[in-house]
Order: sequence, then structure tokens, then C-alpha cells
Amino acid sequence: MTVKNSFCLFLLALSLAWPTVGMSTKIKKCQDETGKWHYGDTAAAECSKSKVIEITDRGIKTKVIAAPPTEAELKERERRKEELEKERKLAEERARKDRILLSTYGHEKDILYVRDRKLAQIEASIKASEETLKSLQAVQARMEKQAAEEQKTGKISRQTAKGLAQTKAQVAKHEAAVAAKRKEQETLRKQYAADLERYRELKNMQAQKAKKTR
Repeated sequence: MTVKNSFCLFLLALSLAWPTVGMSTKIKKCQDETGKWHYGDTAAAECSKSKVIEITDRGIKTKVIAAPPTEAELKERERRKEELEKERKLAEERARKDRILLSTYGHEKDILYVRDRKLAQIEASIKASEETLKSLQAVQARMEKQAAEEQKTGKISRQTAKGLAQTKAQVAKHEAAVAAKRKEQETLRKQYAADLERYRELKNMQAQKAKKTR
């Protein structure tokens, strides 16, 4: 017997069971994973992963209940949700920085002034470290010469070895400090370049908006 014939017999049985004129019975039909159709007052358990179609006893479709999302779809929804949340937070942070940028500087020249002043402060710190570094390097050179002279006589004294090691450590420390300050300068230049570009964009947007409102 075909599915169509089975459904017709099912509808006939329902019409005999509820003969009241004007009464419309809601029937739920669904197709399981094997392709088999199920009919009844409630959706069959076999259709837990399928969509359910609600029809009348005359076969008229009245409602469609979508199939529950698959595990892959749920994971994709969660991934998209996290992505949207991340985008929202980034947008909020950008808006916050824009407000600070506009409220801090009245003109782009102010940005350049603050940038140059900070760069000059770092440069002064670098110069001071370099002066100290020159002195330490000179001390290191003398101690290395002394150590070489002592080595000729057979053995470097403990005092010379200790002093040389300490001086080398100080030289390395100041060299690292200078390198860090140079890196800080470069980071500062990039930061203020980005701030200046964004400031100009925001000012241009404000100007365009003002033109439209005139």
C-alpha cells in the first residue's frame, strides 16, 4: 500500500471517528530520517529531528514547525554570537577612544605638539643612559685590559673577575634600557600617526554632517 493510500485511509478513519459537522481536527505529520511519513495527534518520536506539518482532517496545511537545529547549526550560531559580541565590544571601544580624541585635542596641531614633547622626553632619557653607558664601557675596557695583564702572570684575581662581571652586567642593562626606549619612541610615533589620521577623519565627518544640516 502506498503512502498516499495510507494517508487517505487515515483521514477516512478520523472522519468516521469525529463526524461532527464543522469540527476541524488538527493532525500532525512528519517524515523521519528514513523518509517514512508519520501521522497523529502529536509529532511522532521518530520525527524528533524533522520539521512537523500541521494539517486539518481535509489535508489543508495550517502550520509548519521547523526542525530543531542540528549540532553543527548550534555550534555555528554560538560562533556567530561570539563574533557579533566581539564586534560590538570593538565598536564600543572605538567609539570611546573617538570621544576621548575629540575632547582632548582642539586642533591637529595639538596632537603634534604632545607627540613631539613626549618624544623629546624619551630622547633625553636615552641620552642620559647613553652617557652612563659610555662611562661603563670605558670601565669595562680598562678592566678587560687589567684581566688580560693578570692572565699573562697566570691567573685573574677574584676581585678583577668580579668587578668585570658586574661592569658587564651594568653595560648590558643600560644597552637594554636604550633599546627599550628606542622601541618606545617608535611605538609612540605610530600611535600618534594613527591618532592624527583618525582625528582628521572624525573632523571631516563632523564637517560633512554640519553641511547636511544647513
